[in-house]
Amino acid sequence: MSAGLIIKDKRLLLVHNIKHGLRIEPPGGKKESGESWDESVKREVREELGIEVRPIRLFGVYDTHSPEGEFSVHLYLCVITSGEPQVREPDKIPGFGWYSLDEIQELREEGHLVPNMVEALADLKEYLRSESSL
Repeated sequence: MSAGLIIKDKRLLLVHNIKHGLRIEPPGGKKESGESWDESVKREVREELGIEVRPIRLFGVYDTHSPEGEFSVHLYLCVITSGEPQVREPDKIPGFGWYSLDEIQELREEGHLVPNMVEALADLKEYLRSESSL
């Protein structure tokens, strides 16, 4: 699996996936055969939010579990190169939002944040403290 970490003004763009109950996660999905990780992230973000992104670098690989199984998620730091996020798959992802670190921690406490993002929180917190927003 691949997913894009899109940060603007120290806020992270997360989608509201309702396929198996509410799960808040970065846009992403399954890597297709013959596709690079970078290509996978770009395609998944385009499909889910209708925007074009450029992966900057691998942020990390984090384990997760979901109704679809156990797997690793390759999280890539990305920048939007064109478009504005919009709902593209309303039956699966009816919404999205820009979340501050405090709001992301609230989502974790409520049980809505996906496990790979819970695992990535410490790294994300460190990144947001040390870097200027992308």
